[in-house]
Amino acid sequence: MVSSFANYVFRAPPAIGRGRSRQRPGVIRRILRSHWLLEPLVLCAVLGVLVVGASAADLETFDAPVYSQAPQSLWAGPYLGFEAGVSQTVTDVKSGGRSKEFSRVDAAFGLFGGYNWEVSRFVLGVEGGAAYLGGREKGNHPTLGTIETGSKWTINAKARVGVPINNVMPYLSLGIAATEHSLKANGTERNSVSIGPVIGGGVEVAVTDAWHLRADYSMTGILDEKAGYGGAKVDRTAGNHRLMIGLSRSF
Repeated sequence: MVSSFANYVFRAPPAIGRGRSRQRPGVIRRILRSHWLLEPLVLCAVLGVLVVGASAADLETFDAPVYSQAPQSLWAGPYLGFEAGVSQTVTDVKSGGRSKEFSRVDAAFGLFGGYNWEVSRFVLGVEGGAAYLGGREKGNHPTLGTIETGSKWTINAKARVGVPINNVMPYLSLGIAATEHSLKANGTERNSVSIGPVIGGGVEVAVTDAWHLRADYSMTGILDEKAGYGGAKVDRTAGNHRLMIGLSRSF
């Protein structure tokens, strides 16, 4: 094999000081005749184009990682709602050895709010609420004659525990309530606010992530009191039942 160097023509450099009128070969012409220099340059240029093209293709097909957010809880966090339903206040009035119950059924409505925590498979929460219970019932007692009795409002604070099943959660509640109660008999009227227990339960449905609908039942012990009414000793015991439909929004 004959090397390509054999094709090159080597010329002796012109002597210093000889006629400057003799023209030198052009620089471009000498480079074009130097195959040993052009071949590596062309090879590097081709490799460079291939590398740039491959890099561009990689950039076009690169997909940025997608980070999905953790699923938001349907139950944990604060909430506030409105409820309306039916209230029944029952008062047992005893006097002179005779006893009679007076029942008042009325429309009821109120506000409630609270906070829930998810603990393992349970939902634990605290809730406060206030409700209007209705007016007073008027009736006749065997020994007292005409009387009026009933409860108008209640305020409660309670704890809740529920077991969520997808978007449905049955729950139980337990707490205390401050409830107004009044009795008018023998020309004497007494109003009192008593502290009593409140227990209940219900079913709550997450209609959306933020809006919840529930059916709630609660029973409140109001009072057991003895007092004098126009010279007669009266023992009154009262309690309240409520079935409410509530709509709440979580935050």
